[in-house]
Amino acid sequence: MGINMNYNASKLVKLEVISYMILRENKGDETTVVNVHTEKKMKRKRKGGTISIVTDPEDKIHRISFFKRRRLGENISVPFGFK
Repeated sequence: MGINMNYNASKLVKLEVISYMILRENKGDETTVVNVHTEKKMKRKRKGGTISIVTDPEDKIHRISFFKRRRLGENISVPFGFK
C-alpha cells in the first residue's frame, strides 16, 4: 500500500527527500525512512460476519525498496528478467 498524499504527508515526502534516499541507498549507506502519521484514516473492520467503517490513526513508513527491480551500476535499475 502506498501513502495517501495529503497536506501533512506532502510536507514530509518531497522530491528532494526521495532523491536523497535513492542516492544514499545507492552508496550502500544505512536506509533512510520517513514516517507519515495520519490522524483520521477510514478503515473497514470485520467483526464476526459484519463489516463496519471506523476512523483510526495510522502510521506509515516510506523507504526505498527494490523488490521488483535490480540495479545495474550507478542510478540504473531494470526489472527482473530484463536482458
